[in-house]
Amino acid sequence: MNRGDRLSPDQISQAAHWMARLWSDNATAQDHAACAHWRQADPAHEHAWQQLQQLQLRFDAVPTDGASRILGRRNEVSRRRMLAIAGLLCSGAGLAAMGSRQQWQPLTADQRTGTGERRELQLADGTRLLLNTATSLNLKSSASGHQLQLLQGELLVTSNTNALPLQLHCRDGLITPQSSRFCLRQYAHDSQLSVFSGNVQISLAATGSSAVLAAGEATRFSRSLIATPQVVDPTAPAWTEGKLVAERLPLTHFIAELGRYRPGVLRIDPSLAVLQITGVFSLHDTDATLARLPKVLPVRVRYFSRYWVSIDTV
Repeated sequence: MNRGDRLSPDQISQAAHWMARLWSDNATAQDHAACAHWRQADPAHEHAWQQLQQLQLRFDAVPTDGASRILGRRNEVSRRRMLAIAGLLCSGAGLAAMGSRQQWQPLTADQRTGTGERRELQLADGTRLLLNTATSLNLKSSASGHQLQLLQGELLVTSNTNALPLQLHCRDGLITPQSSRFCLRQYAHDSQLSVFSGNVQISLAATGSSAVLAAGEATRFSRSLIATPQVVDPTAPAWTEGKLVAERLPLTHFIAELGRYRPGVLRIDPSLAVLQITGVFSLHDTDATLARLPKVLPVRVRYFSRYWVSIDTV
C-alpha cells in the first residue's frame, strides 16, 4: 500500500482499538497474537497501525508539564482516552498523515456513539433523534430550524407537524424531511434512506438533482445518482429495540452487520456465504448471538480473545 493512499474510517478505528487494547493492563499474549494477525491480514491494516504509532509518538513528545495543563493529571487518563485526545490535539499535518481531515471529523462531533451504543436526543420542538452504533453527528439549532450533519453511522429522525424545519447533510447530499419518520445510513461508498412516514426529499451533493420519497419507500444514493426507490424493509428499524432481524440472509452479510455492534475483529470464512440465516437476534449481547450460530448452522465460533472472533466451517 502506498503511503499516500486514503485510509478508511474503519481501518483507523480498528487500528485504534488494537492499540488501546494492547495498552491496557490486562492485555494477554493472545491479544498480541491476534493484533499481529490483523496487521498481517491486509497492507492497509499495517499502514493504519504505523500511522497511529506516529501519532502516538507526537503525543508522547509533548512535555509532561504541558500535557498536564491540557489533560489534567496524566495518570488519571486512560490510554484509550489518550489516543482519542491525541487525535484532537494533533496539528493539521498530523491529521493529514492519517488520511484526509474529514476522516477525523467524527472525533470532534457534537454527538457520538461508541461501538454497540445507541443514544436518543429530543430537541426543544419535540424532534427525536436516535443515533445507532458508531455514529457521529453535528447539530446546530436556532429559532429558524435545525441543521444536522451526519458524519458517519446511522440516524433515525422523527418529527411532527409542529417541528421546526430540519435539514440533514451527509457526504452524499442533503435530506429535507416534512413531518416524517425516516432513517439515514451512511455506507462506505453511498447512503441509504428509508422513509416510514411523511415525505423526505434528497438533493444530491454533486449534481443538485433531487427526488422525493414517500412513506414506505427506500433508496440507495451516491453523490451523483439516486437508485430507483424500493419498498422499505419493515424490519429496518429493529436496531432501535436492540434486535437484528434476518430473513434468509447470507451468513456473511449477517456477520458483517453484527460486527457493527461488537468491538474488535469479527471474521468469517468467505465460503460460508452459501449459508443463510433466519431469526431475531440480540444486539445487546453479541456473544449470546454468536453462541446460537452453531446450534442452527454447520459452523464453529472460535474466540482467540474477547476482541478477535472467527466463524469457520465445522
